[in-house]
Amino acid sequence: MTNKPTSEEIKYGGLLYSQDKPYTGIFVYTNHVTLEFSEGAKLRDPNKLLRGSGKHRRNLKFMKTDEIQKGVVRDFLTQA
Repeated sequence: MTNKPTSEEIKYGGLLYSQDKPYTGIFVYTNHVTLEFSEGAKLRDPNKLLRGSGKHRRNLKFMKTDEIQKGVVRDFLTQA
């Protein structure tokens, strides 16, 4: 993430955040929420918290709000 202005838009069924191109998005499902990272495969993840096996995208999946670790989310957003 850079100091460029961040834009947000509803797209692909979620809320996307972009700086020139999308870098993260929030997607709400019936039983969980995911925080998606467009280039998540490039992020440092020593604790293997990110899910996904594709070429680029990774996500954090939350079933309950108490699963959200603010410091972890902040670290991934800073890297993105």
